[in-house]
Amino acid sequence: MAPTLLIDVDGTISDSLAGIQASFRTAMEAVDHPIPDNTFMSTLAGPPMRDSMAKIGLSGDRLDAAMRAYRAAQTDGGWADTRMFPGWVELLDGWRADGIRLATATSKGGHFARKVLAEFGILGRFDFIGAADDGGDRHHKDDVIEHTLRVLGLPAVRRDIDGDGGDSGDDGNGGNGGNGGNALPGVVMIGDRIHDVEGARRFGVPAILVGWGYGPDDERDRADAVAHTPDQLDRMAREMLGL
Repeated sequence: MAPTLLIDVDGTISDSLAGIQASFRTAMEAVDHPIPDNTFMSTLAGPPMRDSMAKIGLSGDRLDAAMRAYRAAQTDGGWADTRMFPGWVELLDGWRADGIRLATATSKGGHFARKVLAEFGILGRFDFIGAADDGGDRHHKDDVIEHTLRVLGLPAVRRDIDGDGGDSGDDGNGGNGGNGGNALPGVVMIGDRIHDVEGARRFGVPAILVGWGYGPDDERDRADAVAHTPDQLDRMAREMLGL
């Protein structure tokens, strides 16, 4: 099995918060809902957008209308309001040269994830684009990771990480995440938010959070490692993969 990196997009590869916020404001105006405060607006990159909208009280038809307005704003150019964080071309090329398999695992819709990565000129460096299901039911990070692992032919056994009744991993394919125990070998998640850590841990995959992303320090404290520079990320990823 080739060593495999699962990589988040928004906040990890793509500095996209400004564009996401602009499309969100458009969506709120479309359903005549107050714009949340700056603290909430700063959290929009990472979680599924439907979940973020539900947190501020939208539901039913209004939630569906807001999501349609958000997707329309992204389609009209909001997706392109982003830039790539430095160092990614070199990281991806170095990993591929050493036989590491690369896949995204993003809560961003697959259509926009591909457009952003193509705009950056790095789409072809990935073996698979694991993403949310545009218009479907696959939105949460654990669902995206499960889908990505299965497509890549890797074990995708859900584990009980907080006593929530999930599979405890007694089949020998993994434990409760982290670097020890029965972690799924040869796979590492790279992201910037707690959703990346918890989603990966659900399948026994350790997670590195990047220090340049949108996650606060208390989320980073729960990661297996935190990389503050591309060089640190390269070293940590290789170490966790056993290379």
